[in-house]
Amino acid sequence: MRVLVVTPTYPRFRGDFHGRFIQDLCLRISRLGVDLTVLAPRSRTMAPYDSPFTVRRFAYLPSQRFEVLPERTMKGASMGYLAQLPPYLASAYLSMARERVDVIHSHLTIPLGFMASILPVKAPRLVTCHGSDCTLPIERPLYRPFVRRTLRKADRVVAVSDYVRRLAIMLGANEGGIERIYLGVDVERFKPSDDRRRLRERYGIPPNATVIGTLGRLVSEKRVEDLIVAANEVSGRIDAFFVVGGGGPELGRLKWLAGDLGVENIMFTGEVHEPEIFHKLLDVFVLASVREGLSVSLQEAMASGCVPVAAKACGSPELITEGKNGYFYKPGDAVELADKILKATENPRLGKMARETVVEGFNIDRSAARYVEIYNELALIGSNR
Repeated sequence: MRVLVVTPTYPRFRGDFHGRFIQDLCLRISRLGVDLTVLAPRSRTMAPYDSPFTVRRFAYLPSQRFEVLPERTMKGASMGYLAQLPPYLASAYLSMARERVDVIHSHLTIPLGFMASILPVKAPRLVTCHGSDCTLPIERPLYRPFVRRTLRKADRVVAVSDYVRRLAIMLGANEGGIERIYLGVDVERFKPSDDRRRLRERYGIPPNATVIGTLGRLVSEKRVEDLIVAANEVSGRIDAFFVVGGGGPELGRLKWLAGDLGVENIMFTGEVHEPEIFHKLLDVFVLASVREGLSVSLQEAMASGCVPVAAKACGSPELITEGKNGYFYKPGDAVELADKILKATENPRLGKMARETVVEGFNIDRSAARYVEIYNELALIGSNR
């Protein structure tokens, strides 16, 4: 069975975090015997690396050094970046049309899910909604007609959480034809450290401190500033150290805020290429974001045995049960966040419960197996057309 996976976000070089969750899923699906081809955009920062399946990069400008659009999300792209959208979409369309496959699987409804929806091919189409591709059209109605067409033309729709499923139905997906499949994580790759003390010493982190951290792209909707304000509250009450992982446009402002508040027990790592090591450094993981379908970093941290503290928003309640395997706080309330961090440090046993939650319900191998079942069902539909 030949499957074309179409995605606007995919690792551009070895260790890149962009689209890593899609790459991880594709690796599992490929191991189950599916003949995969991934189609993703070329970009200026792309560097070739080996893959066990075919990865095609479509060029959309005469020179690769000017191809910058894939390095931004639709929400985060400036007008200068979005000016590249017409040749980007045209090239993606032509590249898809050349493929001869049994199933077309698009990740994200826009922009490439929409282009797949207008292809004049008989191959059945599956689209996976990840979160931002459903929240963005609700915030900006201009995108809604494109998302609606993508959802209605798809033979099957998958949402990565129940929260995203509800949004997709609001945007036009058939309630009876949309399934929730958690992306899940590799619970063998992400697991508690056997020697956390030595690992912390290697990275210059005080070995006896309680380590609290977060990991993700540093953009405004991640609200990492809430953690920094909370760090100022927590630091006077326990021996704590804070780690902020990830790069992005907010990095400079967040460093300034930490300095302005006098938070000295904090480290900004920049981009993280080994998230499994990052999570092993932590006792408590904080997710302050208010725009997550279902955070992969949160799942990875919980699988690693961290006690999670998350803003009660989006898909997080599908992972965390208050006081059972983690804690919630009101989004934007840094004082409550500080209180919940302190509770988390007092109850490290919840880290074990957090891992059990992920192992039992958010295992990527089970998710991959379900996708293969859907591919087989769709291929049968295509053969009868």
